[in-house]
Amino acid sequence: MLEFIEPTGILKKYIKNYYIVEINNSMDFIPSERVFPHGNITLVFHYGPPSKFKEINSSEYIESNLVICGQQSSYYDLSLSGKTGMILIVFKPHGVEPFFNLPINELLNQNLPLIDLIKNEAAVLEDQLFNFKNNKQRISYLENFLLKRMIINKDFERVEQAIKIIESSKGQIKTQVIAEEVCLGIKQFERIFSRHVGLNPKKFTSIVRFQNVIQMKMNDKNANMYQLAFDNGYYDQSHFIYDFKNLTGQTPRDFFLDRK
Repeated sequence: MLEFIEPTGILKKYIKNYYIVEINNSMDFIPSERVFPHGNITLVFHYGPPSKFKEINSSEYIESNLVICGQQSSYYDLSLSGKTGMILIVFKPHGVEPFFNLPINELLNQNLPLIDLIKNEAAVLEDQLFNFKNNKQRISYLENFLLKRMIINKDFERVEQAIKIIESSKGQIKTQVIAEEVCLGIKQFERIFSRHVGLNPKKFTSIVRFQNVIQMKMNDKNANMYQLAFDNGYYDQSHFIYDFKNLTGQTPRDFFLDRK
């Protein structure tokens, strides 16, 4: 079962959606899937057995029950439990910073037990979530938990504007242009953006562009690779291939062949 639930009230400004996954399978773990950068940070609560997580060139391990998954600059492999139940809070790219008082770029490529970040609060949260009988109660509690922690940073609106500019350009925009649009010097903009989003502006725009390529190919299965590269502002075919291999571990051709 897969289910998307919209956040309520003011949290819509910070959270993209809640994503519920339930699996009832005889296998201990289902075959792993590659997870590639999507530009969002996710808070995950496993109310069923947790997943197996494996980064590049690392050994796999079982996740904690309550984890925060920072921004990714590359891919990892994830194998869900055969009898899993999990809630994912998918934050907007700039949506985490108001709830956790730290530079969000410190979470880059981290799959961190929440208890390592906020200790006693996370332990109480996890205990309470396990006690609820259904996901409606869990999500309501999670929303109240976040609302109590929310502190609005003075730079939030400026970063939000920058995200809108990047997304509307589909990642085809220079950092200098974005900085000018939000009335900041480029160094100051890069620092503020990285603190709130968890990635520097250049890397984030490359992920937005990569995701747009995927969306275009899904909408038109016969789209030509060269045309996709050109339409999305890649300098040449080698640049296109390099970006894809860095983000997915595969060439564009192999990536899309695997998803036919």
